[in-house]
Amino acid sequence: MKLQSHLFEKLKKPINLCLVLGTLLAIAACTGGSTPPRDLLLHPSDFPANHLTQSLETIDDSLLDGPAVLVKLNGPVFNILESLVLFESEVLALNVLAEIKQDQLTQGVFSNPEKGFDDHSGIMYETLNGEDGSTLFFVEGRALVRIAVTGENHPDKIWEIARIARKKSAN
Repeated sequence: MKLQSHLFEKLKKPINLCLVLGTLLAIAACTGGSTPPRDLLLHPSDFPANHLTQSLETIDDSLLDGPAVLVKLNGPVFNILESLVLFESEVLALNVLAEIKQDQLTQGVFSNPEKGFDDHSGIMYETLNGEDGSTLFFVEGRALVRIAVTGENHPDKIWEIARIARKKSAN
């Protein structure tokens, strides 16, 4: 618990998250004529029993070489924030994930094996909009996906939600 508490304190600082997201956006590369990035995101229909509402924002890609999208799903029991950046290749996405993992190692966050997720960041515990939450990065194809979950049992829900997001981002 002491390690988790220490990590939680370090990750409360918005600068850590801003640095990670800034890196993602700075090196995003263009996508071909594939599925529109918005269609790769989670949707309330992916969680029919949870009565989620959605707000969607496309990050302005005029400053980027490629698309980055964000969706926020809000519900009475938990909230999800998903961001997705499509890179030119899976290799580029994996390189960015490696940088994220390296940064997290310095903060004591380890990437333990998880079935179905060969390349992931490990779970970070942080405060999101004033609530305790869990955040996870993973790569699926050319997509680097960030899932953040707040609300009841967020550490237990994050892998279930990440599996749904992984399946959608594989299209």
